[in-house]
Amino acid sequence: MAPPPRAAGARYYAWLYTPAPARAGTAALLLIEHEISMSVRADLDHSIAHLRLGWWQEETERLCATVPVHPAAIAARAAFLAAGLPAPNLTALPELAARVLAQTTLARESAEEKTRDASLWAEGLFRPLAALALALGAASPQAAPDDGGVTALGSALRAHERTPTAATSAALQSALRALPAAIAPALRGIVVWATLALRPPRANATRTTAFAENWTAWRAARRASRGRP
Repeated sequence: MAPPPRAAGARYYAWLYTPAPARAGTAALLLIEHEISMSVRADLDHSIAHLRLGWWQEETERLCATVPVHPAAIAARAAFLAAGLPAPNLTALPELAARVLAQTTLARESAEEKTRDASLWAEGLFRPLAALALALGAASPQAAPDDGGVTALGSALRAHERTPTAATSAALQSALRALPAAIAPALRGIVVWATLALRPPRANATRTTAFAENWTAWRAARRASRGRP
């Protein structure tokens, strides 16, 4: 799979610093997330959005049960099976996108809905990313994707990316510090993503800003490799 584009910001760096054996599967998962999220973009007619989401709901179910048809889903399934893992369950992603679409229509989102959305994203994307990295990374291949609060870290990351505040920043920093040292090296791509979310990279960065982003990502990856998320 082609890597995420540089314009993808923190997701690009998450792919870049993921252990090499897990990068193809990581790229596939991030592409699936992107394709599903594009189904609820503002310029898309709602009827088309619902059709796209219905198709992706069926595709994520095929990914778990039989053989998917989208190239990214095929690549994701192959990566997980090759790693000795069951095919990833990504059904939470189209469910989340449908919720986002409904919230856009209603023009409101409660605190409970935000928490539920963050949990869905962590379940549908973050846990599979962590599972693959742990299976193929250099450290703790036996660890389960929930070990050490990986899902909690994903929920905190989603909440901060969606609506960054001082409270979401503090929660993300706390969840990042809680990641056990034993699994940090294998999850260094995730550590880089969370670190950059606290200092969001710019899609159209100047050369100086781009250098600062690369430096921040490299330092975060180096810390994670030493077991210091």
